[in-house]
Amino acid sequence: MATQIIIANQESITLDDFQIQWADKGKNWNSSWLPSTIHYVVWTNQGPNEIQNKDANGIMTGNTPLSSTSDAVGSTTIEDLITWAETRKLQIEEAVLSCAADATNDQSTSLAAWLAADSGNTEANHPYFPKTWRDYDPNYS
Repeated sequence: MATQIIIANQESITLDDFQIQWADKGKNWNSSWLPSTIHYVVWTNQGPNEIQNKDANGIMTGNTPLSSTSDAVGSTTIEDLITWAETRKLQIEEAVLSCAADATNDQSTSLAAWLAADSGNTEANHPYFPKTWRDYDPNYS
């Protein structure tokens, strides 16, 4: 089980050593968890564990210490954020594996369809756009 999480609101989420870009947080992220007045959430083994707050203009307004994973962060808790992030990490890892397993087949299928579509099409001018793990992730959004 993960023990550390750092959330840079609107930027990234780091669970232990695994980073999730904000755009990749997926459809199960609840936007009410972190109000726009939270700049960072830090829960690490090094401390200090805190919520770094800001005002509507982005000016830092102070920090709120965190002492337990049951402490509130927005409308949730540190524990719930870690649990969500662990689930999201597994979803991303599964999508990456699916993408890697299907990459060769996907390119072959695309090329065959391209060649069959028009007699002027050749392998050299095939406009192949490979899929990424995001295409294989049903939880992306």
